Amino acid sequence: MEHMVELGGIVTGFHITEQCIDCMCGKDLLKIDKHSHDIILQRTVFEKEGLSRKLIADNEHIYIYDFCTLYVLNQRNYELIGKWQLGNDLSSDICGMAIDEETIYCCIRNGKMITLDKQSYQAKKFTVSESSMWSIKVYDQNLLSGTVDGNVLLLDKSTLSIEKNLVLGKKNIGSLYIDGETLYAASHDGKLCKINIKSFEIQASAKKAHKKMFVCAGICGDMLATVSYPCSEIALWNKDTLEKIKGISTPLKLSGHTYIENDFMYISSRNILGIDRIKLDA
Repeated sequence: MEHMVELGGIVTGFHITEQCIDCMCGKDLLKIDKHSHDIILQRTVFEKEGLSRKLIADNEHIYIYDFCTLYVLNQRNYELIGKWQLGNDLSSDICGMAIDEETIYCCIRNGKMITLDKQSYQAKKFTVSESSMWSIKVYDQNLLSGTVDGNVLLLDKSTLSIEKNLVLGKKNIGSLYIDGETLYAASHDGKLCKINIKSFEIQASAKKAHKKMFVCAGICGDMLATVSYPCSEIALWNKDTLEKIKGISTPLKLSGHTYIENDFMYISSRNILGIDRIKLDA
């Protein structure tokens, strides 16, 4: 494992471009030069430190949710464009988020969703499911979401109505990853599934993929990578058959964030003061 970025604190989320790494640490957003590892921009954004914030980005903006609040910032200089309180308490906090060219999609606890237009930031509220959705991905003109009660939903983006519903089990589908026409889903009961999005059928599955909660981190060559932070384990699977190729033991803790680029996985976790990088095909 290679230590990429030393920040003296836990990185709770990051976004990687060709030249830079944008990351959250404590109260700050920091821009790191990917090649020199130097800090080239640092700005205090939050009033308090927090470990539950999540970050995603597009070419122009950074989107962060923290409990019930959504932040939108300029990706170039971290200027705050706006922040919106979408809920009030634990019954209305933000559980997951996705973006496309026009819209921000925020999953609200208990099966609600709030969308914001990227130009006007006008908000609309929908009731989607009876169950909370922690994972959500954009797929063409649809959204794919995993529910706490063990279902994967295909949603129409314009109406947020359910077009298809696939039952995977009875526990939270906490992580989704899309590769072309294939969806990989990680369940809190330890089950890993490969789903054909067109037919919305399970093509392959692996039980007890990890002993505790895990995420689908991404594709490396012909392999799917999963990470279980509580187990301190990375696993590589044949992406077609879901046969396990190998496991990689590495010290991790509770939760974190990953990004795969070529043969490398960038990873943060609560025991890492910054960001590490692991070569997956070694």
